[in-house]
Amino acid sequence: MLRTIFAIGVVGFLFVAASGSTYATPIAPIAPSYTLDFSILSDVSWRRCWRDRWGRLHCRRCWRDGWGRVRCW
Repeated sequence: MLRTIFAIGVVGFLFVAASGSTYATPIAPIAPSYTLDFSILSDVSWRRCWRDRWGRLHCRRCWRDGWGRVRCW
């Protein structure tokens, strides 16, 4: 009985040690369309533009404040 418990413990320890050191690798390489623009991760502001009824372009700089609300200037 003691040998069985010891064997289960050793197998469990080996299973945990082996599963923690393996890393999954992608099967196919990442498509170029996903790797082109990483600036969106660091860009926290954007421009909101529109044209008035006379065709003039108006742009405002917008961002999200600490509460998640959109603020535009």
